[in-house]
This record gives sequence, structure tokens and C-alpha cells, in this order.
Amino acid sequence: MTAMAATLCLSGCGLLYDIGQQHAFDQCDRASSPQDRTACRKANGQSYDDYEAQRKRLKEGKPG
Repeated sequence: MTAMAATLCLSGCGLLYDIGQQHAFDQCDRASSPQDRTACRKANGQSYDDYEAQRKRLKEGKPG
């Protein structure tokens, strides 16, 4: 049961990340120039898996 709860939590965290990322992309679409939209999407385009890996490295004191 504990493993299933942990899996559900991790899935939920990824889902929340994706929702936040979609909101950020929606904001990017409101940028005035194509260059600003592209830069915004690039800045907010990190996948949840990449985010988690970077977060773990930083938590361990390793460079991001």
C-alpha cells in the first residue's frame, strides 16, 4: 500500500507541474513579440523529469 501511495503522490506532483507549465505557456502566448514568446516558452519548457533530476542534484550540492 505504501508503494502505491508513493507512486500516486509522484504522479500527482508531475501532474501539478504540467498544469503549472501549461499556465506559464498560456502567459507566454500573450507576449507582444514572437521573440518574447519563443524566449518565454524556452525558459518554461523543462520537463518534470528534468526538473526533478536538477532539483536532486542541487539538493546534493552538485552543480545544476
